[in-house]
Amino acid sequence: MIPKRNFNQEILDNKGRDYFYGFDYDVMHPFMIRSFEVFFRKGSLLELGIYTGELTKRMKIYSEDITCVEASDIAINEAQKKLGDKISFVNGTFEAVTLPKRYDNVVMTPGQSHEVSP
Repeated sequence: MIPKRNFNQEILDNKGRDYFYGFDYDVMHPFMIRSFEVFFRKGSLLELGIYTGELTKRMKIYSEDITCVEASDIAINEAQKKLGDKISFVNGTFEAVTLPKRYDNVVMTPGQSHEVSP
């Protein structure tokens, strides 16, 4: 039997799993946006795996219609505080969610690398 994942627990830093967010936020996010922007189409945007919305905050200038899928409700709550009510959030795994429509742009970036411990 495969143990059920606890996505809220997985987003937490703990001993041996510290993540250096400053590098992503200050260096990688601007670089990723620059590499994506030539491919962005006018219209809606779907972001898969948002953590707490730092990259989403940067993508708001490219679309007024953003939907974010995230498995952790704690991460969604943090993202909602930062991003407000102009962003739609779907709480669930990529495999299980039913999306309300088709999107003009889809963004999925590598996130935190956490090992799941028993």
